[in-house]
Amino acid sequence: MAKQPVFKDGQVLRFSTAARVLHTVHLLSFFTLLYTGLARLWPETNVLLGGDLLLGQTIHHLAAVVFIAVPVALALLYPRGALHFLKTLFSWDKDDTRWMIKFIPWMIRPQAVKLPPQGQEKAGQKVSAWIIIGFCLLIAVSGGLMWIAQFMPSELMKWMYAIHDVSMIILLFVIVMHIYMGVLFPATRRSWTSMITGYVPEEEARHGWRKWYDDLKKGQQTV
Repeated sequence: MAKQPVFKDGQVLRFSTAARVLHTVHLLSFFTLLYTGLARLWPETNVLLGGDLLLGQTIHHLAAVVFIAVPVALALLYPRGALHFLKTLFSWDKDDTRWMIKFIPWMIRPQAVKLPPQGQEKAGQKVSAWIIIGFCLLIAVSGGLMWIAQFMPSELMKWMYAIHDVSMIILLFVIVMHIYMGVLFPATRRSWTSMITGYVPEEEARHGWRKWYDDLKKGQQTV
């Protein structure tokens, strides 16, 4: 994929093309898995598929392959970007701790609470990503075993079905909150456009991710 300029027309590149593709495909495949998975529990919800449970199961399996294969493929195609992303996610400093402490007061009164400067990913984004990655792995492992349930011990599969369903519920909650913060929450609702263009206004980058923005200005282009 062609590289985009980091600074362009008063904007800063937050997300590469690969990151935006991953985000979009993963989100679409998750909701496809959610909808077709609900049909297993409540067949009457399978309205869009005309009540055809076999078709729903087939789509569920295809979406599962996409859900797992796309992030693996992009990590293999762009190993440096993947490693940088993981390094960013699992770094933590005192400003991250202070950010988490102030997060709830900021949610209540965003104009009255000043958050500490942040790096490429805010502390809340890191915690959200940890939860998403962790439960995606649980969904992938439990779902893979469910695919070959006939060869597995029945007692094990009872746990796998429970883990799979609970993981989807938790992941749904986190994703809904993620969408709310990016689309509806007044202080951050412009963020969703960065998943289309890759860019955020330079002032927003300076305000929201000050450490990362300063590094970019110094030439340490870690997009």
